[in-house]
Amino acid sequence: MSVLGPPHEASPVSGVDLRQLALLVALHDTQSLNEAARRLHMTPSAASQSLQRLRARLGDDIVARQGNAYVVTPFGEGALEAFRDMLRLWGEISAGSTVFDPPSSRAHWSVACAEEFTEIDLDASYTAIVAAAPGVRLDVVTPPGAQADWDALRSARLDVLLTTRAPPADASDLHAERFPDVLLTHACLSVAHPRIAGGITLEHLSREPHVRLFNPDAADLPPDPIDEALVAAGLGARRCSCVPTLARWASVVATTDRLALVTAHQGSVLMRLADGLRMLPLPEGLPRVPMPRYMVWHHRTNASAASRWLRERLRSFVFTGSVGQPSATPSGR
Repeated sequence: MSVLGPPHEASPVSGVDLRQLALLVALHDTQSLNEAARRLHMTPSAASQSLQRLRARLGDDIVARQGNAYVVTPFGEGALEAFRDMLRLWGEISAGSTVFDPPSSRAHWSVACAEEFTEIDLDASYTAIVAAAPGVRLDVVTPPGAQADWDALRSARLDVLLTTRAPPADASDLHAERFPDVLLTHACLSVAHPRIAGGITLEHLSREPHVRLFNPDAADLPPDPIDEALVAAGLGARRCSCVPTLARWASVVATTDRLALVTAHQGSVLMRLADGLRMLPLPEGLPRVPMPRYMVWHHRTNASAASRWLRERLRSFVFTGSVGQPSATPSGR
């Protein structure tokens, strides 16, 4: 906000600070220069000099002495209210960056989580958040995908994004916390698969059809290390179809002969979602592909105590160790 001079004469405002405005407001409220100075932890002499400098900058007394009282000048009637608003907003911003009281909060948050980011217990985190902060509105939504994810953070449609993709290298306005990578280690398949009874072989991976979670950026991904290994072994790359949700992924694997390559935790999730599934370890010598996991937010909320509290609650329900053992070991940028 800028502070303007009286209508008849615009005045420069460089050097005007909020403490001077607070002193002027306190003078009007207390009707005493000594009391206004005490509230601002100033001597009466220093307060008087500060007011003189402010009035000279603004070209108006704002609050003028009349007899035993301090009254607002015609220009000051509007300016004083504007000063109060500025002080109030600054107070809210300052308090918001250092203090957050969950029981009294009426915050509205929107969190998006990629389907393949199964290493967070969203149900448990949601329950914990609303139990501690019952007045908040917490929306859990589907990420829009690709560039729209970053746009949603910038436009405040999203507060936190849980994703498998790092923000663009030039996105200096976005903060990302990378959790320990997880590895593709197993194949998930139907217990009634017609051609696989025991272990998984390279030939099975090349010959059998696969199903993957849909990735909106699939066309931009680098070559798949598993397919490269299969081709290097003289076999063909996998034949993959895609589905958009975990529930559909589990259902398709349980009711068809398609394979799903998963992390250990993803496999346990799929087996909870559908009956008739089993997991087999991938063959020895096949690359264990790292799958990164990130929590991303905008710089706008980086210092907010409320947003830090939300991120900490989410972080505490991310699985970074063995299946069923939540453990947060964050690293940020």
